[in-house]
Amino acid sequence: MTVDAPIRSHGLEAIPAIGSPPLQPDLTAGTTTRWVPAAQWPALLEAWSALAGAAHPNVFLNPAFALAARRIDAWPGLGAVAVEEDGRLVGLAPGRFRLKGTVFALWTHPYAPYGGPLVARGHEKPVLAAILAHLQAQGVAALDWPMLDDGSPLAVALTALATQSERRIDILDAHRRAALITADPPAPGKEMRRLGRRLAEQGAVAEVSTARGFGLDAATETFLALEAEGWKGRKGSALRASAETRRFFTEAMAGLAAGGQARIDLILLDGQAIAGAVVLSAGERAWYWKTAYAEAFARFSPGVMVTQAIAARLSADPAIRLVDSCAIADHPMIDRVWHDRLGITSRLIAVAPGRAGLRYRLALAVVSGRRAARSGAKALIARLRRGRAKAAG
Repeated sequence: MTVDAPIRSHGLEAIPAIGSPPLQPDLTAGTTTRWVPAAQWPALLEAWSALAGAAHPNVFLNPAFALAARRIDAWPGLGAVAVEEDGRLVGLAPGRFRLKGTVFALWTHPYAPYGGPLVARGHEKPVLAAILAHLQAQGVAALDWPMLDDGSPLAVALTALATQSERRIDILDAHRRAALITADPPAPGKEMRRLGRRLAEQGAVAEVSTARGFGLDAATETFLALEAEGWKGRKGSALRASAETRRFFTEAMAGLAAGGQARIDLILLDGQAIAGAVVLSAGERAWYWKTAYAEAFARFSPGVMVTQAIAARLSADPAIRLVDSCAIADHPMIDRVWHDRLGITSRLIAVAPGRAGLRYRLALAVVSGRRAARSGAKALIARLRRGRAKAAG
């Protein structure tokens, strides 16, 4: 493997790991790596698109989504480690150097609740080894890898690689969130059937979807308006709250929908939207990314209704094997509707093989401390969301 010259000096001298691992075969033979700043990502478009189709699925790193999302990411330094084999892009790991270059954090953001880099199927261990070797050459001590699903090919390959090279892995967070895995989603219960009948007494109820011919532009504007009318609008966090996030949403939806990887479903009452859902997909996986409902109709639980409708449609799609709810753990609404669970773990990984050195241990202390400091605020936000979800049904 060859690695481009370091992109910058981080101002820290590397402290060698204590102890030496046993000799291992060079998994990086035949691969090359390079750093690609976010401003240069469009130049990768053709190769990136091909990789997205061949990689373990992560719709948030589809170029249509990621190129739109980079414009609303205000922090500097975003780029990606690109891994190539025989001139073909086989891995792409967007992220940032943090703590003066001690840590490389894979890229996630409030609109991307999944942290898997793009890795071509069948190349898991060589690509991960190449990424770690590249980071080690830059003087990085720790890889901050958030939100990877347990038991996935990448998680299995990472564990195997760490075991083989005696790299340390620390769990930063682990939780289980609702998912749709079975082919037979739970049918609406007696109470939801009753609410459906009561809603029908209010007017003509219709379900429309961009996947079944409803116009994308109209659905996009309808969803943006519906979300802005609710608690996110009052909080100022609705997608329509700023020109930048509105542009991100419309561009990402248009780009993904062009490839059949995004859909918006709406429940209408006399032609007016009372609930909406946005689903993104890549390969055999889908993400229930966004939902909104009209609070004036909360007594009919329209959010539950649209969630159940989405579950029925996605379960009938033979191409989809897993739907990630993207919800917080113990969500009071969707946990009652979807009974499957997806384990999600965030990890800190020692970049150098062998016993973790001082710089890694210091990075672990800082990263863990920052997470602990945010836990109180997150718990409060979660309680507020649970309260709103209960109000929706």
